[in-house]
Amino acid sequence: MPPPPNPSTPSVPRLTGDDSHEEGGGEERNAIKPYAAIILAAGLSSRMVENKLLLPWTDGEPIISHVLRAYVDAAVDPIIVVTGRDAEGVGDAVAAYGPTLAHNPDFATGEMLSSLKVGLRSLPEGQPAVFIQPGDMPCITGAVIKQLAAARAPGFNVAPLYQGQRGHPVLLDRAFWRVMLDLPADARPRDVIEGAQERLQLVKVDEKGVVLDIDSREAYERGLGLGC
Repeated sequence: MPPPPNPSTPSVPRLTGDDSHEEGGGEERNAIKPYAAIILAAGLSSRMVENKLLLPWTDGEPIISHVLRAYVDAAVDPIIVVTGRDAEGVGDAVAAYGPTLAHNPDFATGEMLSSLKVGLRSLPEGQPAVFIQPGDMPCITGAVIKQLAAARAPGFNVAPLYQGQRGHPVLLDRAFWRVMLDLPADARPRDVIEGAQERLQLVKVDEKGVVLDIDSREAYERGLGLGC
């Protein structure tokens, strides 16, 4: 007999006709489509004096610009960048890539969930799934983004797996958006993903960038050393 559900775990959404299939039949399930992306760029960079997203990366562009370029290269559209600290500077850094900017007025709380909700509310109608990526992960490549998109089946979330560790980005199916939006302020987005393991497709990748975030000066220096 399975254990009773944990009342603190978000419930898994029930698939409806709109969620469980999309036009195109079986071949559509494996098609690479231009899914949307939400780049979470509203953090306080509390472990660093400067805004880490505006630090120069290996190509000389700011970290956040490097992140955007991978999604543009993967033909992801639209791209929503959620801003907070240094909103003007972040906006200037990504302007050349044409994203939609959405400001999180509650960014000072430092909670990722509030930014994710701003991003989800900024999406246009009709998107089947959206990539969720923190803005401090510049080593995620367009190739990985395409690999995750190709693995998606309607009603399932998709995430990369590097040497047994789940990483970013997560391709979040639209069936889970309302669950995310309804989470209380003190909840974590990962609670939704981990609470629906039976609806999570893990894709093995060979790129360490899916688990490498720049959350300190030391991590920044190590990342530069990788040359990604």
